[in-house]
Amino acid sequence: RKLLIMKTIFLLFISILAVAVLPAQPNFTALQLNPVYPGQNSGVEFVYNQSLSSLIRKEPIKVAVYLIGKEIKAMEPTLKHYGSNYKGWVQTDSTTNAIAFVFYAGEEKDVNANKGYVVPVYNNKKEPVSGYYGAAANLWGGGMSDYFLGIEANTGVALMVLEEGIAKDPQLKYDPEFLGNYFNFLSRAKKKEAKHLITKELQLFAAKPNLSEIDYTLIAQWYDRFKEKNVADSFRNIMKTTYPKGNWVKADATNALVLSLRAKKPADEKKAQVEEFLKQNSSDNQESIKEFLQQQVANAYVQEKNWKGLFEYAKNLTAASRASMFNNVSWNMAEEGIENIQEAKRMSYEATSWAENEVKAPTEKKPAMLTGLQWEEQRKRNFAMYADTYAFILYQNETYKEGLPYAKSAATYNKFADAEYNERYALLAEKALPASEAQKLIEGFVKSGKASAKTKAALKNIYVKEKGSDTGYAAYLTNLEEEAIIARRAEIAKGMINEPAPAFALKDFEGNSVSLASLKGKVVVVDFWATWCGPCIASMPGMKKAQDKYKGNPNVKFLFVDTWEKVDNKLQNAKDFMTKKGYDFHVLLDTEDNVVSDFKVSGIPTKFIVDGKGNIRFKAVGFDGNDDALVEELTTMIELAGK
Repeated sequence: RKLLIMKTIFLLFISILAVAVLPAQPNFTALQLNPVYPGQNSGVEFVYNQSLSSLIRKEPIKVAVYLIGKEIKAMEPTLKHYGSNYKGWVQTDSTTNAIAFVFYAGEEKDVNANKGYVVPVYNNKKEPVSGYYGAAANLWGGGMSDYFLGIEANTGVALMVLEEGIAKDPQLKYDPEFLGNYFNFLSRAKKKEAKHLITKELQLFAAKPNLSEIDYTLIAQWYDRFKEKNVADSFRNIMKTTYPKGNWVKADATNALVLSLRAKKPADEKKAQVEEFLKQNSSDNQESIKEFLQQQVANAYVQEKNWKGLFEYAKNLTAASRASMFNNVSWNMAEEGIENIQEAKRMSYEATSWAENEVKAPTEKKPAMLTGLQWEEQRKRNFAMYADTYAFILYQNETYKEGLPYAKSAATYNKFADAEYNERYALLAEKALPASEAQKLIEGFVKSGKASAKTKAALKNIYVKEKGSDTGYAAYLTNLEEEAIIARRAEIAKGMINEPAPAFALKDFEGNSVSLASLKGKVVVVDFWATWCGPCIASMPGMKKAQDKYKGNPNVKFLFVDTWEKVDNKLQNAKDFMTKKGYDFHVLLDTEDNVVSDFKVSGIPTKFIVDGKGNIRFKAVGFDGNDDALVEELTTMIELAGK
């Protein structure tokens, strides 16, 4: 619904250049375990030597321990401190396959040279349990390595862990869950060889006797990915004949319902369809699907402007689901203008009030995978998001004084580091606070480099009212921005790298082949994006400004590589998108997703700045919602790469 959500659900992975395979029995300098080979359903004592770690002379030391199995369970053991050592104890259970330790002081984590502290759980033969390899691979290559451990994700390491497991136990390749993991990381780490290798393994897997429904599903999914529909359908048909009452029946029913809900029909009819479906599938624990279906019904009521029907429907939802739905709906309504602003205000107020109460006295159960601190931070972020929506609606409603404290709470919870939240706070402050107080507040955002264009416009309004004209404003703004620009440029310069860029030649909309080699001597900005990617789309106005800035410079070239598209006609899909948005970007089509793989991109948008010699000098991942900051960042990178 907005950039915070996109950044949260959006995966920002960075590949490591080189790292050794993690040994099955790690030997850590700063961490000792007793027993050395921890097992399932057993107690594990651990001692952390601070003097041998990156947290030397940091206080106080704390630890989060994650038991990794079918799910992740977080624990916060009490530490006993003696000298430079910290001792603690943790209990594994029958599902634990690996243990991950995270030692930290304040916001600084000991990442152990980006290897983390990940320990296998062993069987009575002192061998890692079979589930260790999948658990460790998911931890390394999935989206949680940075969030939980503070280490950079690496699909290459994940694949090596799985291959180590296969070497020790070849039968793992006949476990569909393990094999699915193996295929996923193989396809990401070895893009060019993956299809041949996976097809060979699929043939062996399909030859095993008594294939389960999950086995058939895995086989069909991968043949679908390789665009071998006839083969996929043949396995799917055998599965349906063999398991006529299998889980596929419910999956097909869900897909059929989703298609039906997309059709134009009365909201009450959609409500009845969803309620009947949920009644028939009440035993399924599929909260995400349930919330998605409920959101479709809510959207139908909104389209009809049937507020009575919407509020009646919402009464049957859980408090959390209702708050989420109300926040999404009210934000979209506010973005469209002031029409129906009172209904949006009512919904947003309920969502915000619920989220605020959850911060103070939670009624929701703590997710097992989160520590107490992480859960508290999650609830605060939730409240900040809902409060920001409410502040936006109150601004639209011109009730500025009422909206100001909500905007302040949202910006404060984000430590004034989010330009979008700061924008709402600044706009309301301009209207609700004395000019001098609002000016001082907004100046702080500008100085920190966390001010959007609208925030600066609010500052300009205050300046003009005070001075009677905008004379001198440009110099005043430049002076405020100078400190942030200097600091940001120094930070960017620290991230400068020097790696050969993968060679590529891709077709553009006109069918011309554009190669990186043909642009030798120029600084090239390579932006990987997709038409379905929210953060990519949000970053495009800023990218347009950056491109326009260098339009007359023959030594700078912008290339926008469309990748990871799942549509049949990728060329037409990209053309239609650019026509609709009105951008004049030079788009290249990575139709086979080979170039994005060669650049080791794990999340989009990702931008590479390549110098005139064909070396990557900078890599920028994601988008924080600040167009001006994006332009300034790219300007600095381009200038440094040009030198």
